[in-house]
Amino acid sequence: MALKRILGCLVIILSSLSMMSCSEPVDYTFGFSAEESNRFLLVTAKYDDYMNVPAGVIGCCLASGGASASMFPEKYPKKGYFVWFDKSVNTYFHATLNYPKDIKSIADNLNDFILVRDYTGENSEHPKRVYLITSITSNNEVVSWLSNAKMASDNITRDLVELDKAKGEPFVPEFIKERRRKKALQVQEQSDN
Repeated sequence: MALKRILGCLVIILSSLSMMSCSEPVDYTFGFSAEESNRFLLVTAKYDDYMNVPAGVIGCCLASGGASASMFPEKYPKKGYFVWFDKSVNTYFHATLNYPKDIKSIADNLNDFILVRDYTGENSEHPKRVYLITSITSNNEVVSWLSNAKMASDNITRDLVELDKAKGEPFVPEFIKERRRKKALQVQEQSDN
């Protein structure tokens, strides 16, 4: 009887430990940018059909993640769905990216420190911060990277791993279809009167 209780307790403890290791918290920030400043409006950034990240006008440059949002997610996403408006062609585009299954391992394997050179030429190390950066290119492609720093420049070294890329498909969002439908009904009502 005592042996069964001990074994039962041991099973519960081991189960709890395995669940804790599977749900290890992750710490990263979403970053957004575009190849050209002020050309793109990111309308939707949705991850795994449950997490919408605030978006808006995004500026230069590719893989910079200048516009960022900290959402404190519990895990890395498996996919991302993006909708953006390209002002230069007055068109909405959408695309889905599928992220690698081992995205947590990729993040864990990024260098733990970035090297920063200041204006005097002195180098210093700073701890990594993980960014899931998504950018829109001039060809209306969407690309996601994982990085250990938000931006790179001549004086910052960082890791940058491309996760996925997709060509945007032009489309008409539902809210515009609804607006057009209402306008057509108004025109029809006015012509009937």
